Amino acid sequence: MPDSKRYPRPLSANARAFSSTLADLGITHLVALPDNTSAPLLEAIRSDGEIDVHFGTREGEVISLAAGLWLGGGSPSVLIQNTGLLEAGDSLRGTASRMGAPLLLMVTCRGYAKSRAAGKEPHEVEVTRDVLVRPDLDSVAYMTESTLKAWGIPFRYLRDPSDLGPVREGWAMARSEERPVAVLIDAAFD
Repeated sequence: MPDSKRYPRPLSANARAFSSTLADLGITHLVALPDNTSAPLLEAIRSDGEIDVHFGTREGEVISLAAGLWLGGGSPSVLIQNTGLLEAGDSLRGTASRMGAPLLLMVTCRGYAKSRAAGKEPHEVEVTRDVLVRPDLDSVAYMTESTLKAWGIPFRYLRDPSDLGPVREGWAMARSEERPVAVLIDAAFD
């Protein structure tokens, strides 16, 4: 049962399917730093009890913890927000990528809805000073994909919470190429 103090709403079928998919893939640990979008996913994973969930205090720490779990023989995955992805850069570069750690980075997409409300997909916007200072936009949406590309981290999109194919594809790619692969979660699971 979900803990109503942490997540007071009933868990959706899509959140439960997400949890089951991770377990079916053989993921043993999830290392996360929660945000509003990830809350139902984390609660579904915790309530299922098939995957050990660990929390970090910073996203760079989350990446390093996951890499350590992998070194210890686990099959970990990471769940963070795109704002934290930017904070985790050195840990991704110097630890996970350099070691060839096959980590599935599941990244929730803060700012994407605001970008669409302003009329453009995030990848269609040139990052200029005017974009960065607009109070109605969240600039992280415009930096997420280009940052992943600059770091050499392939990514997939999860835009439909009922289609978890991108999670499976990302996990398979991370394992076959022995590298971190990101799945950008641009969907709500509540």
